[in-house]
Amino acid sequence: MSACENNDCIREISDVERIDTDAFYRDSIEKGFVKVADIARNIEWTTSTAWGDIQITINLSKPEKDPAAIAAAAKEKDPGKLCDLCVTQGDIDSGYAKNIQLNGEPWALWYSPYAYFNEHCIAMSWEHRPMHIDRAAFIGLCDFVDRFPQYFIGSNADLPIVGGSILAHDHFQGGRHVFPLQEAPIDRAFTMEAFPGVRAGVVKWPLSVLRLETSDRKALIEAACCILDAWCAYSNDKLGISAVTFEGTQAIRHNTITPMLRKNGEVYTLDLALRCNITSVEHPLGAFHVHDHLHHIKKENIGLIEVMGRAILPPRLMREMAIDDPTVRAEIGERFAEVLECCGVFKWDETGQAALDAFLSAFAEH
Repeated sequence: MSACENNDCIREISDVERIDTDAFYRDSIEKGFVKVADIARNIEWTTSTAWGDIQITINLSKPEKDPAAIAAAAKEKDPGKLCDLCVTQGDIDSGYAKNIQLNGEPWALWYSPYAYFNEHCIAMSWEHRPMHIDRAAFIGLCDFVDRFPQYFIGSNADLPIVGGSILAHDHFQGGRHVFPLQEAPIDRAFTMEAFPGVRAGVVKWPLSVLRLETSDRKALIEAACCILDAWCAYSNDKLGISAVTFEGTQAIRHNTITPMLRKNGEVYTLDLALRCNITSVEHPLGAFHVHDHLHHIKKENIGLIEVMGRAILPPRLMREMAIDDPTVRAEIGERFAEVLECCGVFKWDETGQAALDAFLSAFAEH
């Protein structure tokens, strides 16, 4: 699908700041766009772990997807084929979606029919194009929270294995919810000499997450780009991290970022989870993916929502485990925390944290 070209679409984009999200959400429920009855069937609880409280959900309305199928779908190149996130004028006319503008481009906003959390919304480009994490994405995230500061916004990573389930269409996810990652403390600060107005720190979290805070939007975007560029070029044989491998003469990129942004008053808080989708003989589905011994809990890609500490677990657990048992629930929560640990590129041991500090030391230089 090409970018929105008709005048009606462009005219409505100018109305973005007048969107009343409370009214839009109520209307989406009343019209049956948000499937509240199905959502109410989902099971959820919280488990206390060494990383804080982890949110566990068993989503009874969502089928489990195989990582190989997700990777295959990401290679879909047909620009004329509609996907689940492609917007039509009918979506706008029905009230299912509303036009917005991000980074000077036409996007649309709607609420997820099978929400994973409160007011789970999706912003998607009118153009059917692959996910991308870059300067344009960071600008789009900032544009979103500037217009809708009551919501967090984030993006799945843009590579198979470490990305979400739909990589073929550029989109963000947000909503009115507080995730465990947002409450996780800073373990230690680090310096970004080129951005003195940006507070930077390593988050105490099972994945490798860097947090940037500032009221200077431009500096935030530039600092995020600086980290992204450095990470995309980073390799460490000892840790099994490879930025690039080759298939013949074709370079295959492996490093990327899962970004998550929120705004409180004038202050932006951007969490950047470092991701690597390299595979290995020991872990053919991904060295920093869910390891085999945890597939009974989770096999799918670990995307944006789960990076933030909210598990979306498959319905089969209802058949396979006594989930009404508090001990079983606690064990599932602990195992999901271990799932997140598998995805951390710099492990929380002496070797991993020393390597992370060495990586971050480059930002202390001009």
